[in-house]
Amino acid sequence: METSQDLFKDLETAEKLFSDGSIKNAQKIVRNVLKESKNYKKVPNKLRHKINAALSRSRYFDEISSFATNPKREELISSIDKLIKNPLNNPKKHAHSIHDIQAQWQLLDLSSKPASKSQWLNFNELTNKAWEPCKEYFDEIKEIKINNAKERENIINEIDKYIQSNENKWPNSKSLIMYLQKMFQKWQRFAPVLDQDLNRLKKLYFDARKPINDEIKKQEAANKVQKETLIEKVKNINNEDNKININEFKKIKEEWLKIGPSGKNNEKKLWNEFNKTADKFFVEKKQKINEEINTIKDLNLKLNDGSISTSEVKELLKEIENAKNTKEYKKITADIKTQIDKIKSTKKKDKINSYINIYNILVKNDHIENAPKIFLKSINKSFANTKSNIEKLTYSCIKLEIIAGLDSLKKDMNLRNEIQLELLTNKFNKNESLPNDLESLINYFIENFSKNDVTTTQKNLWKRISKCIELIL
Repeated sequence: METSQDLFKDLETAEKLFSDGSIKNAQKIVRNVLKESKNYKKVPNKLRHKINAALSRSRYFDEISSFATNPKREELISSIDKLIKNPLNNPKKHAHSIHDIQAQWQLLDLSSKPASKSQWLNFNELTNKAWEPCKEYFDEIKEIKINNAKERENIINEIDKYIQSNENKWPNSKSLIMYLQKMFQKWQRFAPVLDQDLNRLKKLYFDARKPINDEIKKQEAANKVQKETLIEKVKNINNEDNKININEFKKIKEEWLKIGPSGKNNEKKLWNEFNKTADKFFVEKKQKINEEINTIKDLNLKLNDGSISTSEVKELLKEIENAKNTKEYKKITADIKTQIDKIKSTKKKDKINSYINIYNILVKNDHIENAPKIFLKSINKSFANTKSNIEKLTYSCIKLEIIAGLDSLKKDMNLRNEIQLELLTNKFNKNESLPNDLESLINYFIENFSKNDVTTTQKNLWKRISKCIELIL
């Protein structure tokens, strides 16, 4: 089962595919993530929200697809209806027209959301009626069936030639199985055939395959004996040093993996027996795993009650060697991430509050030491101002609203348009003389503010800036 982090990455891939226009591939990934998430007893909230967002986007594209294709489907239904009412004089052309319409319908189903049940039933009923005048064409279908029979006879001859070329030195069973699969796929392409040919060709086909199937069974039987020998070999491993035992088992396992299949009925049974035989070597390792699991559980308790820091836990987890694939290890790493995220969130909130509180410091000239260091110089400078420069304060505010993606007041639209043009110009000219980031624009505001000239205008401007701060940080 994929981890929640894996599923997050899959959803990010899907988002990129949606953006790139690869809708079907994106939807396939989303469906797979949804299927995988059902294996979780409880889906993490963040993952659940991300899945819901992806599903919503997938449904949106389905709706768009239906909106785009439904009119086309109605056109195809209308085309079939016209053929019924006005059949072509040439039955062959009539049949080809029907086939072409059916192909278009299938293409729509492949490239978009399938048709509704009512649409399909209507289309199917009309199509059946449209085929009625095509008796002559069905005679041609008979010719096709006859030709298919000839092609199947060619396949039988091809199998016979393959056997003659390889019977002195057969490929391995895996290659033989793949060859039979390939020939079967080819066989399936040449269907249907006439009823009178069906059983005859079927018998010839299976008779032709028999020498290959016999060789596969022969090789699988030999592979079975080899694997049974390796099982006995594992049973005889008996060194005092258990690490040597495990290494010897791993070498034997490499031998096992080089051996071909031993037959459907044997493969799983032999593999289970092989691994069960080696269980005795891993008792000591399992004990170490259990000890490390207990250590992890203890660390997790201390982490969650706050008696140990995340950095300390990370350092202690470096000593874990055997239990890294356990659910306990995955849980503690997830809890560490949660704790770190909480710390980051708290720091972010504190930073936002310290930025927003600057206005109170400016107005009251008090608790300057609580202000972020980056703004101290500008704050001290502002205290010398006798009057606020409203134009520059407004400039700072509107520019921050643009950066934050917020709308400005209607009365400020002319200035906003000027600033947007300025930003565009600066992008190409790389003009760094004007403030263009959060900190520099706040400093610009502070430098042009005066505590001796406080009105509702300055206060309202700072309220707008505060919203920008929350979004940008």
